[in-house]
Formats: sequence, structure tokens, C-alpha cells
Amino acid sequence: MTGQDRNTDGTDFLDFPGARRLKAAGKVAPPSADAVAAALAAVRSAADRAAGDGQAIELEWEPLAPVVPVRTWRRRLPALVSAAAVVAIALGVAFQPGSGSGDGQSSPAAERTAERTGTAPYWKVRIHQWNRTSAQRTDDSYETVWLSRSGTRGQFGDGPVREYTPVEMAGTAYMVGRNPIMWRELEALPTDPAALRARLVGKATGEGVEEGLFDGVEELLARSPAEPELRAALFKVLTKIPGVRVTERVKDSTGRVGTAVDLDADTWHRRLIIDTEAFHTLEAVDTARDDGLKWGTQRLRAGDLLHRTTYLSVGPAWEAPKLSR
Repeated sequence: MTGQDRNTDGTDFLDFPGARRLKAAGKVAPPSADAVAAALAAVRSAADRAAGDGQAIELEWEPLAPVVPVRTWRRRLPALVSAAAVVAIALGVAFQPGSGSGDGQSSPAAERTAERTGTAPYWKVRIHQWNRTSAQRTDDSYETVWLSRSGTRGQFGDGPVREYTPVEMAGTAYMVGRNPIMWRELEALPTDPAALRARLVGKATGEGVEEGLFDGVEELLARSPAEPELRAALFKVLTKIPGVRVTERVKDSTGRVGTAVDLDADTWHRRLIIDTEAFHTLEAVDTARDDGLKWGTQRLRAGDLLHRTTYLSVGPAWEAPKLSR
């Protein structure tokens, strides 16, 4: 547009039929707080569904470092800001893109876990596994798992997608010893640590109860859509298992820092490394407890690695791949 285009020549732009009624209409009352909240919630929900997966809690970091790669965050942010801005403008609400984003040094895992995660139909987990085989070699693999109320499916590397749910299980179960905790039961679990332990262990007794509880808490913190209050209670249950030792500022195999919870079980030494910002399992490690453990044709020394499961990312997802034929 040129300067000549903007020349009005003294024209009165409000000189048109109906202009007087328009000026007499006065100001329109602002929308209610409930209307604004509902509109913004609708936009956020639409944006989440359009993205396919929910915002995964990337665990490839030390707790205070950014979680999502920079280019991924920059790609998603404009769409979310734009949608919210459109609604804000339509409702006559002041909109500030930077407000509420939080300090860049805060833990994104903690922020995202604080949001309600139970509405997404799947919980997606990316895993790196290392295993010592009975022969003198190791097994190294990557796996992605999609859990839902009705079942679990998984994929090793780029291989076929397989169903993991046992035939006798009507849905996804998290095993705590011999006690199955179903996905649908998570919201009903108590958040008082004493009551939670009683619910998880049930009437089970014997030497394997504490180890089963140890493994069950690992599963619930790594592979379930448990809400923040339940996660915090599970961590307290874990640290109160008789015989466990807690060590802060411990690095996992990727260099991420968390809190280590250690348990000696028979000839094994069990370790869980937990991100205590959001109470997610970073890594589970099993090592030989003493010298002389026989492992196939090998004789191990104390501290030799037997198994390691590293949880690379976890988070809600709206879709899962179809099963391979």
C-alpha cells in the first residue's frame, strides 16, 4: 500500500447506514471466567490431539535440563500459541505468549507430570535394554511399548509390532509380586504410603515379598500413567522397603542424575535410579552381589553387570501402531 492509497481526502468512514446504531450500542460485557477457561481448554485439547502423541516426558537429561530437543519445542510452540491467541482475541481477553511458561531452568518432567495424564488412551515408553547372556556375549536392544487399559503392544527396533498382553489378563496389569494392579485401578490407589503398601502387597508373606514390591514400584513409576500424588507415594513406599539404601546424586548409564535406591536380593544387587523431580524410573540395574556367581559358563565378580533397563522417554500418547500381520 502506498501513501496515496492511505489518503482519505477527509472522508468520514462512519457515514454509512446503521453506523449510528453501531456507535450507540456501547461496550460489550467481557465473557465470564468459566467461558474463557472452557475455550482455552478446548483449544489445548485440540492441539494435543492434532499432535498425535501427548507431550512425552523425555528422560534423556539431568533433572534440571530441558527435556524436549530445541527444534521440536520450537516447531510445536507456534501452533499452540496461535490457537490460544485466536480464542483470546475472539473473547476479548488479553493474551501474553510468554506468561505461565515457567522458568527455563525448572524441570519439564515435573511440569508435565503435574498435568492430568489419564485422559490419553495410551502410555508410551521408549526403552534401552542390556543383558548378559549365558554365553560370553551381550544382548543390546531398543524397544517401544504402548500400554492401554485393554492391553499392551510393543516393538523391538524397527521390527514387527506384537501383542504383549497375556491371554488370561483382561487388560494391562502391573505385577507387584503376584498381585496384579490393573490400569483401571490406578486412580483408586491410596496415596498414603502405609495404606498404599498394604494395597500393593496384600496378604503376601515370605522372602520374595520385598523384592516383588521393589520390582512392582519400578513398573508403576516407569510404565503407568500414575498421577503425581500417587508417584510420590510410590517413591516413599520404595524407600521404606526393609534393607534398601538411598543415595542421592547418582548418575545412570546415560549421565542423567537421580536418586539411587539399592536392595540386595539373594545373589543379586538391585538398583533403581529415580528422577525425584517427577518420580519416574530412569534406570533399573542388576549386578552380581558377590564373587563367584555362576552365569552360564562364566564366573562373575561382585559388581559385574547382569541386566540394565534404561527408560529413555515416557508419556501419554493418543495413537498406537497397528499389530503386524
